[in-house]
Amino acid sequence: MEPQNSSRCRQNFLIAVALITCFSAIFYIYYKPTVNWLNCPSVPIHDISRNITELASSGEDPDTILLIWIWPFGLKFDLESCGSLYGMHGCRLTDDRSQFHRAHGVLFHHRDIHWDLSNMPKLPRPPHQKWVWMNMESPTNSPNTNVKDLFNLTTTYRRDSDIMVPYGRILENTGGEKHNEIPQKNKLVCWIVSNWNSAHKRSEYYSELQKHIRIETYGNHFGKYISNQEYLDVVSSCKFFLSFENSIHKDYITEKLFNPLSLGTVPVVIGPSRKNYEEFVPGSAFIHVDDFNSPEKLAEHLKVLDKNEDLYRQYFSWREHFVARRAPFGLEHACLACDHIRRNKNYRVVKDLNSWFWG
Repeated sequence: MEPQNSSRCRQNFLIAVALITCFSAIFYIYYKPTVNWLNCPSVPIHDISRNITELASSGEDPDTILLIWIWPFGLKFDLESCGSLYGMHGCRLTDDRSQFHRAHGVLFHHRDIHWDLSNMPKLPRPPHQKWVWMNMESPTNSPNTNVKDLFNLTTTYRRDSDIMVPYGRILENTGGEKHNEIPQKNKLVCWIVSNWNSAHKRSEYYSELQKHIRIETYGNHFGKYISNQEYLDVVSSCKFFLSFENSIHKDYITEKLFNPLSLGTVPVVIGPSRKNYEEFVPGSAFIHVDDFNSPEKLAEHLKVLDKNEDLYRQYFSWREHFVARRAPFGLEHACLACDHIRRNKNYRVVKDLNSWFWG
């Protein structure tokens, strides 16, 4: 019996193997899997980038909004210029006060908020919102406001501000234009002033200087109002321009310096120290009154330069590689403040604005 059983087992095994083989062949031929796990299709990298962009624009990474509460001195500027002028993206400027609760920051110009703060927002400030204090006047010319813990950030001409914006800049000349040519001159020394105060250092210095050299004077104080175009023509036609600041404070270097530099005239400055000036502009680009023992000595130096063209032209050597640019008032403050808020999400408060600015 054992040989028969063994033969029958081998037959059954062969039949089973044959059936399994046939079934597997039929399954492979006719079965169409919906997912090919061994060969999944790849996602193009540009599709991944597009998806990331769509996520960013969907609200997960919104633009930073800066609300301009009051236009500085009423002077409006293009709210869409941050990208084109400064290459800043992700910032949106607005003057629409209905956006107050959505705004990440609010810009307040010091001279345009009442000293009792009556025209400040009446609504509570959202916890995330930064209030930015903007001021380009010196402490002497800024009415004191006794506030503490009200503002989060400062933007002024001072280098110790959170967002420092000078009145102008000396920039590398990357455009290849020639700026070392000097406009035609028919005047020696000029001064334009409307805000006259006999107690100012500049007034006292002028009164003494004009005894030793001829000075062409313009402005309301001298009864010679000039328009913007006349201003450009006058300044560029002078060999020297009296760039006298109305008050002396560290870093307070205004358009009185940068305008003559950009117009091809040598500024004669009264303001902070020469060292402070040279942190902003080349030392060979201007004449500082502190370099002379008296106004009479300064007058003698200017007369020497007037007669020696080579010496005079040395004050323009910096223009071979650099250009002077004025900062757009208000716009640069708003763009830089918005960008600062976008990049810095940390808590910040100005504990005592008075002691910091007025000291």
